[in-house]
Amino acid sequence: MNKNVVVIEDDRDILDMIQYILADEGYNVSGSRHLEPVEDILEKQPSVILLDNRLADGYGNTLCLSLKSDDRTKHIPVIMVSASGGLADIAAKCKADAFLPKPFDLEDLVKIVKHYSEFQLSS
Repeated sequence: MNKNVVVIEDDRDILDMIQYILADEGYNVSGSRHLEPVEDILEKQPSVILLDNRLADGYGNTLCLSLKSDDRTKHIPVIMVSASGGLADIAAKCKADAFLPKPFDLEDLVKIVKHYSEFQLSS
């Protein structure tokens, strides 16, 4: 059962918190504070990707669109997690599977990751 989650979040405290919470739920979490090349994400074989929109080196929605346009990664659920205004529109335009606005409730974070990782396992 693949319980690998990739988290790309430029805020160190938020990244650490997400990693801690999801690891406590039994997930293998790989975190990064920078945009990751599609090949690097592929190597981690994630069942879910949590992606901030505003990163120090670019925008998560650009990476999301690349992931959703690539046959090797388009099946991996991407959840945009951001304080960006208009997050629902951003998520829709980059073909994200879901979005979670910041600040978020930790229970909501766990629920959405569980939902999409289980969805990934059953598809």
